[in-house]
Amino acid sequence: MSFRRWWIPRRLVQCAALLLMATPLFGWSFFQGNLASASLLGLKISDPLAFFQVVLATRIMIPAFTGAALLVLALYFFTGGRSFCGWICPVNLITELADPLRQRLTGEGFVWSPAIKYVALAVVLVLTILTEAPLFEVLSPIGVVSRAIAFASLSGLALLGGILLLELAGARRGWCRSLCPLGGFYALIGRHSPLKIRFTEDRCTHCGACEPVCFVEEVLEAPLQRGAPLVDSGECSRCARCIDACPADALGFGIGIRKLT
Repeated sequence: MSFRRWWIPRRLVQCAALLLMATPLFGWSFFQGNLASASLLGLKISDPLAFFQVVLATRIMIPAFTGAALLVLALYFFTGGRSFCGWICPVNLITELADPLRQRLTGEGFVWSPAIKYVALAVVLVLTILTEAPLFEVLSPIGVVSRAIAFASLSGLALLGGILLLELAGARRGWCRSLCPLGGFYALIGRHSPLKIRFTEDRCTHCGACEPVCFVEEVLEAPLQRGAPLVDSGECSRCARCIDACPADALGFGIGIRKLT
């Protein structure tokens, strides 16, 4: 049984990401920047969507910035784009922790289509071209939370409060599932990632334990209903909650035919 096999490492990575964002509070210099663009031990790393917005806004492509974005893009291509959402993003962590309270208040709640965020992504890119400014990087709740942690500030957290209110009103993972443009961008990458959730049909007892823990449970339909060996949807965040929930070890990480868990 894989109960909580991946819960501990994922929480450790999420906490490490929060700690990195808080480095200005401790005067540490090994990490400088935020989740959009940073330097880690001298290595430049940049969010590919932030880079793309800057290029669209300025019509300028800086080689160092390009390399930093390609490095991160390569990482998320391998691990599955939305692994950022499942393992790094502070907004996803906060809404995930708020989910039990939402269940008490609204029960199952309701869900919106995950396709909405692709429209949001298109709007962001169009507005970036029209305004010649990377607006999402300024208004993004991910950036707001990052800056609030870095400077121990409460300013700008009204946006995060709005997301939490939406969640507690019954919109299950409304922002992360359906509205976040960055999630849409990474989902496009994740569909082609070699690292996927694998499904071993002859182990599955169809107990249904995996579906409630997934915030985009549609990604499990192909394996559970049609016996597909892989979760191919780019919507999968590789959070591994379904793996941990499965009492029969029918789910695991895999690359091609090689079984990793």
